[in-house]
This record gives sequence, C-alpha cells and structure tokens, in this order.
Amino acid sequence: MKMAGFTDLREKLKSMTPHRDKVFEHSNGEKRKYRESDDDEERRDAEAQKVKSSVKQANIFTQEECVRIEAKIDEVVAKGDKGLYREHTVDRAPLRNKYFFGEGYTYGSQLEKRGPGQERLYSRGEVDEIPEWVHELVIDRLVTHGVIPEGFVNSAVINDYQPGGCIVSHVDPIHIFERPIVSVSFFSDSALCFGCKFQFKPIRVSEPVLYLPVTRGSVTVLSGYAADDITHCIRPQDIKERRAVIILRKTRPDAPRLSSSLSPSIHSSERRHILKAKRSHRKADPDAAHRPRVLEMDKELQRRSLSSRQRRHDGDSSENSWRRADEREPGSRYTPDHAPARRVKMRRH
Repeated sequence: MKMAGFTDLREKLKSMTPHRDKVFEHSNGEKRKYRESDDDEERRDAEAQKVKSSVKQANIFTQEECVRIEAKIDEVVAKGDKGLYREHTVDRAPLRNKYFFGEGYTYGSQLEKRGPGQERLYSRGEVDEIPEWVHELVIDRLVTHGVIPEGFVNSAVINDYQPGGCIVSHVDPIHIFERPIVSVSFFSDSALCFGCKFQFKPIRVSEPVLYLPVTRGSVTVLSGYAADDITHCIRPQDIKERRAVIILRKTRPDAPRLSSSLSPSIHSSERRHILKAKRSHRKADPDAAHRPRVLEMDKELQRRSLSSRQRRHDGDSSENSWRRADEREPGSRYTPDHAPARRVKMRRH
C-alpha cells in the first residue's frame, strides 16, 4: 500500500518520529543502537562546539625529537621496573602505568571517600622531582612556542598505555590543578574523547560528545569548558599500539595535601622507598583493544566463587547420598542401620 509518497507504513512512522539511532560501542567492537531525539542531538552539537572552542592543538615536536623523548620514556619505565623510584612515583594498573614527578596525588580507589573534591596531594618529597630531560626536551620547547609561561609547570605525569589500555571519564581535580592542562603524545596516534560514559564487566563506552584525534608529537591544551565542565577519557578501542602521554600542570597554592602521618611508609622526605621490581607491560596484541578487559580482581572473585560453589557441591553430594538411602523402600538392605555395609559395598565398586 502506498500512502503519501511512502511505500511502507513503517517508513512513514519512522519519518514522523523525532529521533535517530546512535551507537553505544563496546571495547570488543560490538555496537548497540539507542534512540536520541533531535533536541538531544542539538544539545550535543552545541556542547561539542563549546569543547572545541576551549581546546587548542599544535604539532611542535619533530620525528627526531619524538624518538629522543621516547627513548627517555623507556628509561623511566626501566628505572621503575627496577624499583629505583620513590613509593608514590609509580602507580600501576592493568595496561597502564603512571609516573608522577614533582607532585603526585591520590585518586580513584586510593581515596578513603570517593567522589570529586576528595583528591589530595601527597606530602612533599614523596614523589621524585621532574627529570631534567622533561625540562630540556619538553617544557622549554613549549615555553619557546608560547604554549605555557616559564615557571608554570611543577607537576609532570607520564602515562604509559599498552594496547587496550584506557583511562575512564574524569575531570582533572579543579581544587588541585590550575588551568590550562597540557599534554604531549608519543609513540603512536590516538584520540581524546569528551562526555563518554563507561560501563564495566565487560568494559564498554558510550559515543563521545566530541572525538578529538591526537597525533604523535602533538600538544593538546585544555582550558575553560573542556577542562572544567565536561569529562574526558581515553577509550580502550583508541589505544591500538603502545602510547605515552606527558601531562604538564601546575598545582594550586591552596591545594589540600596529605600529612606525612597518613603515609607511614615514608618517614622522611629524603628516604627512597625501594619498590619490588614489577612489570605490568604485556606483549602487544593487535586485537587487545577490541577484547573485554579482565582485571586481576575479577579473576580472584571468579576463583573464590568457583571454590565456594565446589565446597557447597561436595557438602550437598554427601548429604544427598544419605538422603537417598533414607528414601529407599523399607525392605531394602541399604538402610541407615546398615550404613557400614553400604560404605563397604560402595568401596568395592
């Protein structure tokens, strides 16, 4: 039946519905559609424009400079694996390691109370100083190009990602860091996404408000709306090769700080706590970015669950064998009174 130019009634109904399909993408490549109204789409477009207007990008570092800086990053990783940094300099997670220099802070599961505003700087001296090569090869170049003023940076963080690694949606703590937030990318191209929502087990990420390509050797500067009013993240599917980023920031003078008494493993700002050599880097797998991530804590929970079920099963099996004996016919020779004979009979088989 043809109605008002429509060959199918479903087409007419679809044309009358003020929505369109959006995609919710899993880290393993699966995609799920959901509906978004035209009003929602307009709001997202307006928000994306706000983000774009408060992000600046520049290609400053040459191929040769990238190679030199990447070699220095490898030296940092090797030093961390040997346990030569202070305790809070190195923060390890599956497929992602952090190296704090100058200033470090508590976040995520390290917090006693979860939520924005609970982050705290570590006591002074609990992370290593910013390496000289970061000043010479990275910070000074940014100062020369007018990206940041001289003396601005007192915190440098190196995030080292393996394929499939990620960092969940967050806003850099406003009470800890001044703006802008500057990052420089190395080893491979990737992307920074804004306004995503994460779900876990398996990990999956919603479509971003803005997908911002980030190339090797490029500088990204966040301020205003992009830094304060919308979350940013790195999705697992956007890390297809090893990638490292150096994040340069300045801490606020009044940023809250943990007292030394809350960090019992450090008794002196000069003491170097030797870490046990540990390496979480895994061999690069080109399909890792599209495979659900299983954390070690999840594996442990699965082991405990299986162990618990096995114990219950063993107990139930013993109980049910006696119950079956009780339920036999009265004339049967296998009764509770003949339990010893029954056990001997079973052993012969």
